[in-house]
Amino acid sequence: MRIAVCTPHYADVTAEYARCLAKMLLCTARSNIVFNGETTHPEFELFLRRSSVLPRCRNTLVKDAVDWGANYLLWIDGDHSFPEDALIRLLSLNLPVVGVNYARRSRPTWPTAVSLEGEFVWTTEDLASRGEVVQVRHLGLGFCLVDMNVIHALKQAPGPLFALEMVGDGLQVVAEDVFFFRRVNEAGFSVYLDHGLSWHIGHVYDSIVTNAHAVEDRSIIQD
Repeated sequence: MRIAVCTPHYADVTAEYARCLAKMLLCTARSNIVFNGETTHPEFELFLRRSSVLPRCRNTLVKDAVDWGANYLLWIDGDHSFPEDALIRLLSLNLPVVGVNYARRSRPTWPTAVSLEGEFVWTTEDLASRGEVVQVRHLGLGFCLVDMNVIHALKQAPGPLFALEMVGDGLQVVAEDVFFFRRVNEAGFSVYLDHGLSWHIGHVYDSIVTNAHAVEDRSIIQD
C-alpha cells in the first residue's frame, strides 16, 4: 500500500505539524494495515508544494501522487496538529473520502464542514466520544484521506480538480476545496466526516492579543 502525504503551503510549515507528522508516520509504519485482504506495512512519500496559488499547489500534488503510483492521498495542511493514530483511524473506516471537521484559523471561530442540507456541522464532545461518522457535503482539506480510485475517476472528466470560482459580483469566492468536493459528489462519491478524530485536530494561527482579550478572559483566568 502506497500513501502519498501531500501538503500545500505558502509560508513555512509549523513546528507542530512537523512533530505530529513524524509521530504519525512512525506509528502507522509500525502498524499492520489490511489492504486488499492482506496485512501490510504501508509505504509513504511526502510531497510538499509551495505557492501562493493554492489550487495550483493541489493540482500539482495530485499529479505527484498519481505519478508515484499512490493508493491513497492524505491531505495535511502545514498549520495543523493531529494525533499519532490519525491516519490509522481514517484507514480503518474504509471509505472513499473521509476527513475531519476543524475550527477555522480565527477568533471567534466556526466549523469548516457543511452538512448535506447546507448547514455548518458542529463537532461536539458528545459526538466525538461516540465516534460518530457522518456524510457531509464538504469539509476542509486540512486533514483528509482520499482513495486514489476517486482521483482516477475524477480525472476521466475534463477540467482541473481544484479551482477558485468567483460568485455573483465577484465579492464571493468558491474555495478550491469546495470546488473539489462538488466534483466528488457529482461523480457519485460520498464524503464522510469523523467526529471522533475531529475533536483532536488543532489549527495553528497567530493573533494580536490586547487588553480587551484579557478582560474577556478574566473570569476564566481567576477561576
